[in-house]
Formats: sequence, C-alpha cells, structure tokens
Amino acid sequence: MRNKYEWDSYTCQPSQQHKDNENIFRVEFVRGNILTLEGEPASLPFGGSSGRWGDSGKSWTSQHGTPIGADVIYYAGYEDKFYHLKVQFPIEEMKKAMDTTYRYDDDSYEKFTGLIFGFAPQGMVVVWKEYMFFRIELGRFQAQVIANDKELEKQLFRDWSMNRKEVAERDYLPDASCAKWDMYRKRYNFRVKMENENPALRLFRYCFTNYNGEKDIVFMPHRPTTNYDNRALPQILELDWETAAGESFRGNIFLNEKIIFEKFKNFKTEDKQEFEIKISKDNRILELYLNNEPIEVDSVRIYEGSVSYKDSYHLK
Repeated sequence: MRNKYEWDSYTCQPSQQHKDNENIFRVEFVRGNILTLEGEPASLPFGGSSGRWGDSGKSWTSQHGTPIGADVIYYAGYEDKFYHLKVQFPIEEMKKAMDTTYRYDDDSYEKFTGLIFGFAPQGMVVVWKEYMFFRIELGRFQAQVIANDKELEKQLFRDWSMNRKEVAERDYLPDASCAKWDMYRKRYNFRVKMENENPALRLFRYCFTNYNGEKDIVFMPHRPTTNYDNRALPQILELDWETAAGESFRGNIFLNEKIIFEKFKNFKTEDKQEFEIKISKDNRILELYLNNEPIEVDSVRIYEGSVSYKDSYHLK
C-alpha cells in the first residue's frame, strides 16, 4: 500500500535571458533523489529546472512519504560546474508539515501538496513547502562543487547535441552570484495597515507574493491592520474588499524591486515598519505608503471581485 502522504516535487531557477538562452540559470540533473522517512522512493523531475524563482510551472509524477532530505547532483552550464546537494531536512518539522493545513477561503483548507527546489548561482539551493496556493520556505542549503567530474560529464552529455565546451561557450557567466537571491531572503518586521475614505468598506484578505518565492494569505475580517510579522519583502500585494452588494474588488500592487530594497537596506530586521494602503471612496485609486511616506510602485491594478466571503454584503 502507498503511504498516505501524496505530493509533487518541483524544480525552478531564477528567470533571466542571456544571448540565445532564455533560461540561462537552468540546471540539468544527473541525480535527483528525495529521501523519505518511510523509505519510499521519491525524486525530482527528470531533465532540468524550469519556471521562475519559487514557481516551477510544471507538474510531475506524484511522490509519497515524508520528505526528510535530498541527494541531488546537477550541472550549472553558466558556471560549467557539477554540484552535489546532500542535505537532511528537520525531521520533526517535516512530520508536522505533512499534517498542517492553511486556510484558503471561508470553507477550504489546503494540505501539503509539494516541495519546490530552487537552484541559484554558486550552489545556493532554496527549498519551499507548498500548500497549493501557499509557499513557505523550508530553508537555504549549500551544494558543493564536484572536482572530479569527467564521468559525470560523459553521463550527462552523451545524448546531447552540444558538448560541454559548446554549452560553456554559449552560457558561461563569469560573475554569476547568489547575492541577489540571498538579499531576497532577508526578513523584516512589518505590518500592513489600510486607510479608506468609505466607512462601508469591508476588507477580507491580503495575499503576499514575496521576492523570496514565498506566498501567504492573511484573512482580515473586522481588522484593518495585520499583526507585525517577520516577512521577506513583498513583490505583489493583493487585497480583496467590498463597499456594498455588487461592489466587490480585488486590487494588485506591484512593487518596484530597486525602490523597495533601497528603502529597506538601512532598516534593522527587528525594527517595526508599516505599509499603509489607501483606497479612494470610489474604489478607483490604490496608493501605497511606507512609514507615512508615499512609495513609488511599478503599477496598480483594480479588478471586479469574484470571490465570495461569509461577511460579503450580498450574502446578508
């Protein structure tokens, strides 16, 4: 009988184009074993990584058991290096993770649906726990360069149309660094507060899509302000609200990476910061403030809402 835990494995890498290669940071796998507490065989998808940081965009055969580690060998063409990732995950944390659920809406909770492995330069590997729409970082791990790699080269390149030298000539990036993705992981103590000009406004939830690959949802019934929490900086802030029956809205605020990290670079991680969202009375304008000062963002979009909540006007 199969173990009761069923989930998917995913791989990803930073998304960046270089020359003729649309996914310059893609890595190729020689071995992709995931270790499980029960001894169930589990693995990463065959081939190479895909998608963008924190999001693979591809599905794979379901895996089983409680994942407690990984034994992975991969090739990073942009560095022309083979790496070995051999790590153990915190067993008690993973046992708990398999039975944890996250609230998605008024009636549904999402269970553990997968592990996402992200491969960045210099052997940096980040692993996220996935609960359908939620992503929570499990940890950052360090893969080691394999010095004697001739047999691995033969194994990987034997069926390729390009040899190792040709791949390196096309893809090699001498200054490839993981610093940017380590910067994304830095956490700050902040909350999000809402101010609006319409006393009838009902705020239902915030959704955080963060630069570090995490994604979280915070429900807000009867509270205009989240609790202070240590989070990575948001890339997208999404919120759902209503002002009357038939007046449901979803707003997306797309932050500017350069501006937001410049603002936070001198803040201590333990200091309290506050984002403030202001919604106009006619629901047409969303503005973002940081510590009472307006902050420039890439764009703001407001849509007609399509999700019903138990406190919605039209259900009364």
